[in-house]
Amino acid sequence: MSSVLKLALILLAAAALALLARGWFVSRTPEPPPQALRIRAAAAALPAGLLLREGDLEWRAVAADRLPKGALAEGTAGSELHGALMRGAKPAGALILEGDVIRPDAPGFLAAALKPGMRAVSVPVNDVSGNAGLIQPGDFVDIILTQKLSQAGKNGARATTLVVSETVVERVRIIAVGSRFQGNAQDNKPSRARTITFEVAPRAAEAVTVATQLGSLSMALRSFAVEEREARADAQAPAASVVAWDSASGEERRPVWGGDVSRVLDGTATENSQGPAAPRRVLILRGSQRQQQEFDTHAR
Repeated sequence: MSSVLKLALILLAAAALALLARGWFVSRTPEPPPQALRIRAAAAALPAGLLLREGDLEWRAVAADRLPKGALAEGTAGSELHGALMRGAKPAGALILEGDVIRPDAPGFLAAALKPGMRAVSVPVNDVSGNAGLIQPGDFVDIILTQKLSQAGKNGARATTLVVSETVVERVRIIAVGSRFQGNAQDNKPSRARTITFEVAPRAAEAVTVATQLGSLSMALRSFAVEEREARADAQAPAASVVAWDSASGEERRPVWGGDVSRVLDGTATENSQGPAAPRRVLILRGSQRQQQEFDTHAR
């Protein structure tokens, strides 16, 4: 056998041994664990119809090879769910998939956001009545009407202006602020819109529409407790929006008049107090005739 042939056989044998050794080494080396991805999950029990906020969601680590279809992985555009609407209820810890939500930019989002039998009504607001733009979609508020009423004076006295405030509708959910169906999740800056859209019952929608013509409306933000946001399945539970003066609770409701908070307006102020005194009443006798007349002590 020639030396060249022997050298070739030796090289082939060495290569075969190297391949066998590599295969044995690979079989003995444990495979690296699959890469884990963080995907969206429910931080608490989420009811159907809920407008999502960042606090409603959490991140859960899932192996990449076990990722369910429609999962919303961290770092992707689809993982931003602020302002999205829950299609159905989810228990705490459940994964949130793409098909579980309706995004604010989806066609028909407003109609989908309304609970069955409810209506959407918009009212004008300013920075004061709208809580300086701090009210966001998903918040619950009471709507307060403030009016200025003129009352004619008696016996030639000056006409007076009465101010009265009353809660028109309670526990209404904010659907949109301006044209936005979601708050400013990124920069947390107030959204100073000029209109706010509420979800109200039909009777409350009529009350709000009339109230906009009577005076100025203000929003009183309610507690952000979880039960305020839940879609109540119990038929005995109060409605999502209640006309305050038509409440079935039996609680006596009365307006708050200016005289309830101001001594000047309720006539208890005196000459020694800060502000104008109540008018003086004088009895004038002319023979058998008696006449009572009021005089404004500050009139000039």
